[in-house]
Formats: sequence, structure tokens, C-alpha cells
Amino acid sequence: MPERPSLVAARFLARENRFVVTAARDDGEVVRAYLPNTARLHDLLVPGARILLAPNADPSRRTRWTLTRVWDGTWVALVAAAATDLLVRHLEAGGGLSGWPAVVDHRREVTSGRHRFDLELTLADGRRALVEVKSLSRARERVAALSSTPSRRGTSQLAELARSAARGVPAAVVFVVQRDDVDVLDLSAPADEAWRAAVRAARRAGVEVVAFACAVEADHARLSRPLTVRDQPPWPLADGLGQGHDGRSLAAAYARSVIALHGPALPPVTVEPVPDGIGPGGLPDGLPPTARHVHIVTACNPRSRLLTDQENAARNARLERELRDQDHEIIIADGSAPDGSWQEPGYAIVDAEPAEVLALARRHGQLAVFELTPTELRVRWTEPGRPTIVQGWRSRPGAPPAA
Repeated sequence: MPERPSLVAARFLARENRFVVTAARDDGEVVRAYLPNTARLHDLLVPGARILLAPNADPSRRTRWTLTRVWDGTWVALVAAAATDLLVRHLEAGGGLSGWPAVVDHRREVTSGRHRFDLELTLADGRRALVEVKSLSRARERVAALSSTPSRRGTSQLAELARSAARGVPAAVVFVVQRDDVDVLDLSAPADEAWRAAVRAARRAGVEVVAFACAVEADHARLSRPLTVRDQPPWPLADGLGQGHDGRSLAAAYARSVIALHGPALPPVTVEPVPDGIGPGGLPDGLPPTARHVHIVTACNPRSRLLTDQENAARNARLERELRDQDHEIIIADGSAPDGSWQEPGYAIVDAEPAEVLALARRHGQLAVFELTPTELRVRWTEPGRPTIVQGWRSRPGAPPAA
């Protein structure tokens, strides 16, 4: 459903106050625009950011334009009030909220106690449920966070929802993340402390915390899929290896990693690093005979932060689709600790250019990739300037120990 016609491309210049920004249209004209979002948005509304402006037809308004989108590697919708509309469309199309019976009816703007809530839902079992809807915009490495902007009204609403849940009234807070490059809502990520504590306390009291991503285009948006809601911080990968989380320990962890290659034409073979050594002079049997090198990359555990198996599987599925869409020849390749204490599934890419692989790995939040040549096993860092780790290697039949 289109939201507004005649959108105009512009660049963000500055935020005058909570509700007004200045922007430079692509034709050079500097204009003032209404910002329908009270969040701070410091990491999105940066000078020069690409934005979209919609013309304002209300003659009583002092700004001729409304800022509707900002580009952050994907379009992010900034009309906070649209979150409830997006959820209602989802429900009217037959969608529901995870763990609840089907929704058969809804009312907007319902009062309970001293507060007004966005929705009252009638469930298929006859119960009536209270729902508050909140819009979110921030995300990094496919993880969304709660707002960093304090909200006394929001925290008070959550306390009222908690009291309702204690009385047996189904209650939920639904976070609509108005962008599509997210898999997780992390309740432990940096945010306004009072707001974060209120959400987590409400969840412990029985309030359902639900989150959705949105498919956002220039002129329309819709709920796309539910998100995993995480309440505890993930552990650093290197900490899980007992190594700490500094550059040296990460380098040591990568340097010790072994790689299991396998596929329909390739019985499992494990490649082990040999410090100060040299490889056998040829790639393992079963790889294409003309191959010059392979790069091993994964989408798991971005920035060495452990995610759930489900989250990692979804990330790797997107990586595989991207590789196949680009016609790369790929082989299953799993990285692991020598004793199997951690494992990450991934892919070996045959004869891709190193710069292309590093760019791919950066997009998927990876710190490094492996490159296997006939004589060397290299650790190439995605961060420019870090020296490549170069070792020899040997292979043996079979997979490494299971975790």
C-alpha cells in the first residue's frame, strides 16, 4: 500500500529540534522538514545521509515536507506512528502473535488503568488482550536494540501491562523494527537504561515481548517476519574458547582453527594448520583439479559474538543464496577448534578474488576469512591493515571431533 506520492530524494543536513530537520534536495534547494519520530537517531541522521521527503499538503503546517526514510544500507522507515498501522494490516491479513490464539477482532486506543494502549485484541478463545506497539529504527550486524531515548510514558505503560498480566489479562508489547536487515531484538544491547529495565521486568511479569522486521521500500512498508527476542548478552567467541577477547587471543584462536571440507564428490577431509610449515603442494583431493585456491567464509557469530543455532542457520542461508546468485562454485566447509569445543558451518569459495571475499565477509559481520592454497593456510582479516597470518597445512581424512 503506497504511503505518500511524489517522494523527493535529499541529503540530511541537521536536526533543528525533535521534530524539524533541514535537508538539501538533489536539486540543491535547502528545505525544512517535519520528522515524525522523537527518537534521537544519532547513528542514522548523520550529515549527508540519504533521505526521502514527502510533500505536505496540510496548509496549517509550517514545514512543506515530511522526512519518511533514511538510507542505512537499507531503507529505514521513520514514521513512528505507522508501526500500529503495520501491525493492524498484519492482523487483518490473518497474521497473529506468536504463542497466542488467532486474533478475531481488534479495537484501537483502549484505556486500562491510567493509560491508553494502542490495541485491544479479541482472541479466538474469547479473551481480550492489551497490546502496546513501539517503533524501532536502530540495528547493527542484523541485531536491533531498544530505544536510547528515555520515555517515562513508555515505562509507565509497561508497568500497567505487567499489572494486567498479573490479573490474567493477556498483554504484549510489540516492537516493529522498521527495516528488513535484522534477525534479533536484543534486550540486553545498549539502550536507555530505565526503558530497557522496564521491558525486561514486564517480560518477567508475563507480558509477551514480540518483535517484527519490516520490508521497507521507498513508498510502502509491511511486516515481513517475526524476530528472535534475546534477553541475555551473547558471549564472545574467544571467551568461549577460554582466551579472552583481545586482538592477540582472537588471532591465536583463528590460527589454531581447523577446517572440515565435505560434499557430494568430496569425502570429509580436515585441514589442520602447521605453524612455520608448508603445505603439501596441492589442494585436497575432491576439489576441482584446476582450482588455484579456496576461501572459507561463514556468516555465523558476527564479530565473534555467539548467536543461537537458529540465528546462525538463517544467516548462513542468506550467505549461501548470495553466493549462488553470484554463480560462485562453493563447497561445504566447517571451521572449528581442534578439540571440537566450538564449530561454525560455512562455505569454501573456489577461485574467488580475495578483495571480493573480504567485502562479502564484512557485509556478513565477519572478522576474518581463511584462504587455502597448495602451500599455505592464510587468515585474512576484514579490517584493513592487519597483517595476514600465514601457515602451512596438512590434511587427514574425516571430520574434526564433535562439540
